[in-house]
Amino acid sequence: MQGYVAVQDGAFAESRRCFGELEDWMASEEAAGLQHAELEDQLDVRGRELLRRLFQDRLDLTAAREERRNDVRGEDGVVRTRAEKGRARPLVTRFGQVSVSRIAYRSPGRSNVHPLDAALNLPGEKHSHGLRKLTAIEAARGSIGAAGAAITRATGVRVGKRQLEEMVRRAAAHVEAF
Repeated sequence: MQGYVAVQDGAFAESRRCFGELEDWMASEEAAGLQHAELEDQLDVRGRELLRRLFQDRLDLTAAREERRNDVRGEDGVVRTRAEKGRARPLVTRFGQVSVSRIAYRSPGRSNVHPLDAALNLPGEKHSHGLRKLTAIEAARGSIGAAGAAITRATGVRVGKRQLEEMVRRAAAHVEAF
C-alpha cells in the first residue's frame, strides 16, 4: 500500500484502548437503553475523548521519532550544545488538553530552543490554532461570555474569560494583514 508507514510497538495503544472501550459501551445494555438523543450526547463526549487520545498518541509518536541534532541555534545565534529529551508543554486543543513532548536544546544562560515546536507550528501560548480559530469565530458573533459558552458546547473545553479575551485580541491584531 502506497504511503503506509508501520507504527512502532505500542504506538496508538491508548487510542486503541479508548476505541475498544467506546465500542464495548456502544454494545452494552446501558447504551441500548438510551434514547437516541442521550446516545448522541454520550457519543459526542466519548468520541471527543477518542480524538484527544488519537491526537496525544500522534504527538507521542512524533516525539519518539525526534532525532537529536547538533546544529540547533537560538535566535541569538548561539549553538545549543546540550539536549534534554522529554521536555513537555501543554496544548489545549478542540478535543481537550494534550502534552507535547520534545527535545530541549540548551546553553548556559540562554533560553531553550525546541525545533519540534516550529516543525509542528505550535503557538507560543497553550491554546491550539484550531481552538483560537473557533474563539475568533464565536467572539465575532457576540459577547466573550457567549463565545466561551459556545466553545464549551461545541468542544467540551472550558476556556477562561481572560484567555478568551487574549485570543480575540491576538486574532484582531492580524485582521489588517488578512
